[in-house]
Amino acid sequence: MAKFSVFKDQESLFACPICQAPMHLDLSSLVCQNRHTFNIAKQGFVNFLRQTKGDKHYDMASFEKRSQILAAGYYDSILEVISERLRDLPGHSHVLDVACGEGYYSRQLAQEFDKDFMAFDLSKDSILLAARQNPQKNVAWFVGDLAQLPLRENSIDVILDIFSPANYQEFGRLLSDHGLIFKVIPHEDHLKEFRQLLPEAQAYSNQDVLEHFQESCDLLERVTIAKTWSMPSEHVQTFAEMTPLFFHANKETLDLTSVTQLTVAGELLIGRIRDDKQSWLFVNCSG
Repeated sequence: MAKFSVFKDQESLFACPICQAPMHLDLSSLVCQNRHTFNIAKQGFVNFLRQTKGDKHYDMASFEKRSQILAAGYYDSILEVISERLRDLPGHSHVLDVACGEGYYSRQLAQEFDKDFMAFDLSKDSILLAARQNPQKNVAWFVGDLAQLPLRENSIDVILDIFSPANYQEFGRLLSDHGLIFKVIPHEDHLKEFRQLLPEAQAYSNQDVLEHFQESCDLLERVTIAKTWSMPSEHVQTFAEMTPLFFHANKETLDLTSVTQLTVAGELLIGRIRDDKQSWLFVNCSG
């Protein structure tokens, strides 16, 4: 079955999260030599976490809203730039989508590229939705923890980290010698129309995130991607319900009627873990 074959194709990349031993596909499960077993769900994903913590801001309803916005194409300009850069990397075969949410980017890219795509999130709801929306079963979806991923050292060629947290120590462990990080961070103009409704959020800078990236990585390329969209009121409302900007705002006092367009703006940072960081990371990861 297709949902098993994608894990069969990529079984050599997995490492047991309990004992770090290599894993292989055994019928409908990933199993290590110590018989730690993780079943592949009928929807086509693996849950490597023994227990998951819920978050009211990141439940199934919130991911469904994100799915609607992404499907409407508002983030396609970011997808297109990532796709262009991946075309320049024919030898980079193994791609990991970090904190992938409902999996939009991996699903789209897996249709275009003959590469092995893996994608994970801490949220089981998001991975369940991602797997359901991937009938081709060409992405290995799993629930995992960014602090300790069930993957072997030097197994990944490209890490996609799109509007998501980063763990550069873990990235350094996973990336191959020629591996790259594609990190997308919000630009200062991202959702500026919403920020104007929140006095405390009007001033935004991504400088801290950029500096953190450059502490661990050599910055090879930096691309600004921005587009302002005219938007129907129902999409404005859906955007407002999904964005972290409004997680702690009093939504009853927000007047969205004045918002008729939204700017989606990000910066793509392409980098490689610095040589001095690779040595430091190796020492720390090996104990």
